[in-house]
Amino acid sequence: MMNKSVVILIFFLNCFAYLQAQEKKDSLYYKIEKFSDQRKVTKFIYRFIFRREADSVSVKSRDEKLSQKTYQGKYIRNIHIETIDPFGYRSEDKKENTKWYDWFTNHLHSNTKSSTVNNYLLFKEGEEYNAQKLYESERLLRTMHFINRVNISVSDSTSTKDSIDVLVKVLDSWSLKPRLSYSGSRIGVGVTEENILGLGHELNLLYRNDSKEKQDYVLGSYTAYNILGSYINAQVLGERDFFKNERVNFNAYRDFFSPLTKWAGGFTFEYFMRKVLLPIETDTAFPEVQIKVYSQDVWGGYQIPVSSHTHEKITGNIALIGRFQNYQYKDRPETDQYQYFSSYTSFLMSAGFIKRNFSVQKNIFQYDLPEDIAYGNSVNLTAGMLSRSHEVLPYAGISASYGSFTKLGYFNVKAQFGRFFNEDPRNRESFRLDGTYFTNLSDWKFAKTRHFFSPTLALGNPQHNYSYINRINLSAADEFPVYDPDYIGTKKLVLRYQLQLFVNKTWKNFHFSPYLTAAVGWLGLPDDELLKTRTNTKIGIGVLINNPYLVFNRLQISFTYYPHVPFDNNAVFDFNSNRNNTLPINTLATEVPHFVNFAN
Repeated sequence: MMNKSVVILIFFLNCFAYLQAQEKKDSLYYKIEKFSDQRKVTKFIYRFIFRREADSVSVKSRDEKLSQKTYQGKYIRNIHIETIDPFGYRSEDKKENTKWYDWFTNHLHSNTKSSTVNNYLLFKEGEEYNAQKLYESERLLRTMHFINRVNISVSDSTSTKDSIDVLVKVLDSWSLKPRLSYSGSRIGVGVTEENILGLGHELNLLYRNDSKEKQDYVLGSYTAYNILGSYINAQVLGERDFFKNERVNFNAYRDFFSPLTKWAGGFTFEYFMRKVLLPIETDTAFPEVQIKVYSQDVWGGYQIPVSSHTHEKITGNIALIGRFQNYQYKDRPETDQYQYFSSYTSFLMSAGFIKRNFSVQKNIFQYDLPEDIAYGNSVNLTAGMLSRSHEVLPYAGISASYGSFTKLGYFNVKAQFGRFFNEDPRNRESFRLDGTYFTNLSDWKFAKTRHFFSPTLALGNPQHNYSYINRINLSAADEFPVYDPDYIGTKKLVLRYQLQLFVNKTWKNFHFSPYLTAAVGWLGLPDDELLKTRTNTKIGIGVLINNPYLVFNRLQISFTYYPHVPFDNNAVFDFNSNRNNTLPINTLATEVPHFVNFAN
């Protein structure tokens, strides 16, 4: 009997041969399926790689919203939920003569439960039809990692004069995702399961090894989303990095996930121990010290809709939110001339007006998938106090956001200003400006293209250099993630650019969407001229690969190069950690009150 490895090799060679024969009438994937049926091993391989049907056929996406007028005054009689697994099988499909490979693939991926989908729906049976609730439910489901496509529609064939039936179709995404990254002497492996037991919960495990320094990094987290349909998310996380710094975090929150949300709140408890650099005025080489921190963060708020009539769309809200923070150092150096490691307590309240709408777009970051882009405006006032080093500092701040679609594309901008009312004029004011702009799709000869531009300007004050918690740095995930967080300053400027292409032609049903990313950043101290400080740069390339006939139908590969990384000035090459959708696009959502530039 032929060796199994030889059979597998022959299977792939025959698949390629079939794919070359495009001129033939029969479907290429049908030919491959027919060939795979000849042996159990090849049938398993086919079942594990190829879908039963294209994902766009399983669930058709649309970029228009349901009309309120069409079904005005009717009531929802029935809600039918249909889930489809990544292999293309519907929840009601009965697989006759189930084989071992069917059992294996079914148990390797947990199908999303109908109850999990139902928990995300903002409408119920017996309620009057509300088009906004149907769209918001679809948008919320679309943001979940374990879902590939979703479509919520009204079944005209079964609806009556006074009632309607709603059909919810959900296509699962493959939820078990291995991870591989490489940067310098560091290699990382991990796995993420985004749909444990079909509940939509997430388990994340990551291990990295530095072969040069013989150091290890370990991270593990479990996140429970939308617990019992309450829209409350909870997470427990543990981390130990290459330098034996430790962090344990537990949080639970319910944010203002929709303009329809009335109440929200959350809390975070965190412990971490790490070694950091201690600023000393008379020394250029800062000594390393160890700190231990326990922090608590509790907040809650309520939204009042501006329009609450049943038949009117709610886009505007007035939000009232309160927040309490406690940040305590349990272990810190005895000598700390700048009180860099100083415990603090704060209380803030905010009142704001938020007007937010969404436009369903395609080919922003993902190929041929609906993406919800927020537009509107908001104004927010914040007031409170900060108690640190036996001193109470009153605080006031204001922020404003605006986003809009124009003839030249889409842009949003957010400006924040905050001031402490104390005796020291140097420590009073902070300012931050964030913006994002992307062009309309333009046609090149071989691809559709879109350009992205995103600046960030943060102006702090000397206390941002003399406080550990509210330092300004460049190490954020959307900026320079390989940078040491101890590379700090009081002001920064980051300019980002991205070129996204969607190639017109496909190859064997593979669609390629290459992209180029680049960023330049400056970080300065109070007496520095920002643009005359060290220039930090990065450049990256990547590609998104899509194939609607494959179970693993979306793959992203990227390479990023950092010419000079502080503090050793060495170049760093990073593999597969850069993503094309990390630009800081403002969602215009109701925000928790905060001090401008604290810890960001």
